[in-house]
Formats: sequence, structure tokens, C-alpha cells
Amino acid sequence: MAAELVEPHPLVVCAAELHRVIDSIPSGAWDSLDAGAARAVVADLSRVQARVQAQQLRGAARLEASGAAKAAGATSTGDLLAGDFGGDRRAADRFVRASKQVGSASATQAALDAGEVSLGQAEIVGGALAGVPDHKRALAEAALIRDAKKLSIKDLRRRADRVRDTYAPKDEADAAENETIQDRERRARASAKFRMWDNRDGTCSGDFKIPEAQADRLKAAVDAIAAPRRAHLADEDARPTDTAHRMGMAFADLCDHLPTDGLPSAGGSGATVTVTLDLEALRGQLRAATLSTGTRVSASQARQLACRARILPAVLGGTSLPLDLGRTQRLFSPTQRIALAMRDGGCVFPGCDRPPPWTEAHHITPWSDDGPTDLSDGALLCPFHHHVVHDHGWQLRISPDDGTVELRLPGHQHWQRNHRYRSGRSSPPSRQ
Repeated sequence: MAAELVEPHPLVVCAAELHRVIDSIPSGAWDSLDAGAARAVVADLSRVQARVQAQQLRGAARLEASGAAKAAGATSTGDLLAGDFGGDRRAADRFVRASKQVGSASATQAALDAGEVSLGQAEIVGGALAGVPDHKRALAEAALIRDAKKLSIKDLRRRADRVRDTYAPKDEADAAENETIQDRERRARASAKFRMWDNRDGTCSGDFKIPEAQADRLKAAVDAIAAPRRAHLADEDARPTDTAHRMGMAFADLCDHLPTDGLPSAGGSGATVTVTLDLEALRGQLRAATLSTGTRVSASQARQLACRARILPAVLGGTSLPLDLGRTQRLFSPTQRIALAMRDGGCVFPGCDRPPPWTEAHHITPWSDDGPTDLSDGALLCPFHHHVVHDHGWQLRISPDDGTVELRLPGHQHWQRNHRYRSGRSSPPSRQ
């Protein structure tokens, strides 16, 4: 008996044919196209991409329903897809979510199948229909698909917020839009994040995620500083080489001008950066200075910071601020807090790395024992180590050799100090 021939599945044939067609494109084909034709082909390929993505959504839905991920030892369908190609778990998870949103909207799926809308547009339409009553879905979906063909993604999202305009009274649509936006804002604040890290080359990098309204304000501020007609960014040492560089320089300039007087206090002092430098450096000598964060800066940078608003210069060898209050006040003043932050650099307990804003000012001689509220009798301790010092009777003193805070347990001879003092921080400001 002759063996029965098994025809390959249409999807397998389709994928192979797509590869064959792309392989047939001659090398350098784009070079022979004029700009107008190239633009038309790119747009047509975007529609092809949308049609391919429509099939990918169907495939993701099929895998999700089959439980294939668990059988393969993957944590989710997105994890399974990311492992098969690309390794981008976030993008794969997006496909799985989109397959549920778009798959439940038949007209939207058909528009994506035909390449009439993009995947992003289809996701917005499918998501907007979730709160629409069943008997109104077809009307609302048709209206959103029509809008998707002529609106940008941002405008389509705003239009989707007003989806009830197609079937509900204006007052009801207004209230629904407000509720939608409020919910989005709550979720945006809940997912906000900010990270920074030291590149160890004089620069820092980071990433952040903030709500749209605050992002618009930040972008507007940086754009205003980065405007090409503003020549202040084009200094001799670092002329902007491209838009990203110009925006980066503008962002750094914005940081230099941030107001801090309205920010919350942390540990008794506001969000103030101090720069510690010798009087000679301020007068033009080539001597580096230290920020309250421990960062070393050049003499020219220190003089620039000292001139700018809300950057507090602490000049060693010059006239100091009033730092001693004796018994006239129990709590340390903001000025004293700044001076302690400059001297201690954070929690003074050995091994602790908590920065100044996370600390509390501690009387070395207890206030109850007539201890003065003076810089020479104060030290910064984080809340945890503040309790440790009181609970276990740790003794503190200002070193007679270099003015550094030292600690020891009762009955011990060896005085200990925090590791940061080995990095050569500047000595504390002088007192009058």
C-alpha cells in the first residue's frame, strides 16, 4: 500500500515563502530607489509587518490556550516566546497581552490582519473596548478603527478615553473619561521609578519612569534650555555634537538650577548640596573641592557652584556660619545639620553607608546631662545605629587628632571610625 502524502500546514508554507521572498531581494536594492519610492516601500513594509504581527498574535493566543509554556518548563507563554527568538521577555509578554485584547475585538483583529492598523493602534482599540457594554461594542469599535487610520498613537489614546462619545450622553462620557485618566494616573505613580549609578569616569547614568504630566514638564524645561539659539551650551570644552548631547547638557544645566527651598526636609535639613573649599581656591587657586556627597570637583567647578543659587559654599579659612548654640536650643539647627553632613558624610557608625539625609543629629554628651547643642558635641547617626548607640552604651568622641567622630563600646580601649574617613574627606569647617 502506497504511503499517503501529508501536505505541509499552510502556516508552515507561508513562513517558508516569506523567507524565500526576502532572500530573493538583491544586495543593494535600496540604493537604486529614489527617496519617494523608498518612502512608499517602507510604508508598505510596515503594513506587511502589521499583517505578520496579526498572525503572531493568533499564534500567541494558541500557545497560551494550549498550556505549552508549562509543558516546556517555561514560566509563561511570554517566557517561552522570548526563549525561542530575541530573548526580549517584555516584548513577548506584550504579544500575549495584545492577543487577549485584540483577539476579543473581531473587527480590530480583521483590520490588523489586513494591515489597515498597526499593532499599537490595535492594542489601544482593543483595550478601550473592555469597558464598553456588549450591545454598543460594534459601534464604538468601528468608530475607533476609523480614527486609528488618521490619528497618531497619542491622539488615538485620547480618543479612546472618549469612546463613550459614540453611544452615551456627553456628561456620562466626560465622567468616564475623567475616571479613566485618574486610574491611569494612579497606575503611573504606582509604577514610577528612578535609578542612578556612578560610571566611575566622572559621569553618572540612570533611567526613570514617571507619569506623563511630570514628563511633559521635564521635557519642556530641558527643551527650553537646549534651544539651538541658546549659545550658553556651546562652550569650548564640550560643544554639542548632536541632539542627544545637547539635551544631555541642558539636563545637567537644569540640575544646576533646581530650587531646593521648597523641598521636604530629610533628617532636619533641606535638600541642599554644599561645596567645601579653601578660601584660596575660591580666590582662584588651583585646588579641588568636595561636595557634601563626597564627590571631588575642580576649583573652577567649585567656584561656579559657589556662585549659583541654593548651592551653599562652606569656605574653610573664611568666616564660618554660627554653629554653636550651647544650651539655648535642644535640637540641632539646619545650619548645624549641613555642617555635620559636611564633616561626617553620613552615619558615623563603623561600616554604615547611610547618607546624611537618612540620619539624625545625636548629642555626644546627652542633653539630659547638660550636653550643648554644638557642632563639637554632635554626630550623625542613622535611626538604626542611633538606637544601637543608646541601647548598648556606645561612647562617642571627636578625635583630638583630626576632628573625626570615633566610637567604642564601654570597657574597650580601641576607638573605631567609619570607613569613609579613609577616603580623605575634607576636614570639618572651622568655628568662630
